[in-house]
Amino acid sequence: MDIQWPLLIFSVLLGVTSGCFVFLGVGEIKGKFKDVRFLGALIAFVCLAVGGCVSVLHMGHPERATHLLGNLGSGLSKELFTVAIMGIVSLVYLVLAKKDYPGASKVFGIIGAVLGLVLPVVAGASYLIAARPAWDSFTLPLMFLGSGLGIGMTLMAALVVLRGKADEAAFAVKLALVGVVAMVVLSLAYVAWIAMAPYQAESRSIGRLISGDLALAFWLGVVVVGLALPVALTLVAMKSVGKSTELSAPKNLAGYLFAACACSVVGAVVLRIIMYGVGTSVEQFIYR
Repeated sequence: MDIQWPLLIFSVLLGVTSGCFVFLGVGEIKGKFKDVRFLGALIAFVCLAVGGCVSVLHMGHPERATHLLGNLGSGLSKELFTVAIMGIVSLVYLVLAKKDYPGASKVFGIIGAVLGLVLPVVAGASYLIAARPAWDSFTLPLMFLGSGLGIGMTLMAALVVLRGKADEAAFAVKLALVGVVAMVVLSLAYVAWIAMAPYQAESRSIGRLISGDLALAFWLGVVVVGLALPVALTLVAMKSVGKSTELSAPKNLAGYLFAACACSVVGAVVLRIIMYGVGTSVEQFIYR
């Protein structure tokens, strides 16, 4: 299947929103990260808005996007409503974070975190099509969620190191590690599904990833750059921050985390390219 770049970019940007808000929601529960919550919410809101605009470009007639309201049970309609609700919550949280209303900020931060967990899953669920076996598994939307956690939480941890309180850096890096570990586990779960999916065919076989035409993209783009490096860089950051309440080289520490975030983006994009590559149809489902 051809790569649908608007939808690919949309899903990655939704992931950034998701990961940022999960991070901020945990911070609200713990009473941390107040110095970066406005910037984090702004990044999340911008990514959501840009992603939504880009996704409309996928339609042959973008002006007909409102027709989705006529079929509220469809995956695309559910995705539209989830994005709209997330947009409202993120905008309200952005205003509250700027004005400093602690109680309300905590409530909307937690709501945003819950929606952050739901948003990429709903977006990924719209790909679940029985006629495309390599897509028809709950591991695909979970892969979307995992990449979002890895990207968004490493990004937010880097911002905490640069602009937050020094005594919050260690906790921020721990959250980043949780995000990248989730990304690794859920990404590999989707790869395992490709190997186990029914109606196996050469075009959607795991062999294309292991030693075929997609092997370079998989081993270099996904495994090395997209999964191994983010984990390694986050572990280096964790070792560097230790338990100290003072950071001797915050720019260097943030650099590890920004690099982990960038590598996670590369891995997320490449894995989605592979997803489209193996997303071929089962002919008998179409011509029966």
